[in-house]
Formats: sequence, structure tokens, C-alpha cells
Amino acid sequence: MHHGDGSNMNMEQNPIDQPGYVNQMPAAHTKIYPVQAVPQPTAYMTQLDPVFVQHLSRHQGQHMALMTTAGRIEGINEGVAVDHIQINIEDRSLHIRLSQIIYFEGPLASYR
Repeated sequence: MHHGDGSNMNMEQNPIDQPGYVNQMPAAHTKIYPVQAVPQPTAYMTQLDPVFVQHLSRHQGQHMALMTTAGRIEGINEGVAVDHIQINIEDRSLHIRLSQIIYFEGPLASYR
């Protein structure tokens, strides 16, 4: 669609489904219609705790345990990225968002 081209401007669009209830209460809303040619955000944002990431990185290749918001996970720390950690468990890899880690346990280490 080119700017100034009105041929597609009258295209009928269906409303986006909205929930009828939110927290067991009837939802108050109006219909939301998708709008063509409205740019969507493409910026990727992540919260970074540099010291926590550095401490996790010091345990790469070691067996460790993570307490996450979903529960405890044990395995080998195979790598740490800016937004997640890879833990290998037997025959599979788990990629866990750093924001979901509450604490971790690993071999004794000293930090200077």
C-alpha cells in the first residue's frame, strides 16, 4: 500500500477478540481494530544485573542448582547470555530467563 493510495483504505477489518471477564468481573472495553501500516516496536529491552550475570558466568561448565519462580532446577551451566542461562540436564537443554532466577547454588567460589 502506497501513501495516498485509497484503494485499500475501506477494507473491512475484524475486531480483535477481547476477554468477556477479567478477574471474574465483566470486562469493560470497546472493540479494538487492527490498523494497517502502524509500525510496531522493534526495540529489544532486557533488565541486566551485571554482577549477578558475572557470578553466574564464573560457574560455566559446573554443576549448579537454580531456584526459579517455577521451582528448583539442577544441571550443568553451559552458558550465560545477557537475558538467559542455558542449563543442560541429561538429554536436553533448558534456557531460563535471568529475570526468573531467585538465587543459585554452585561450588564454593571467592569473589575479590
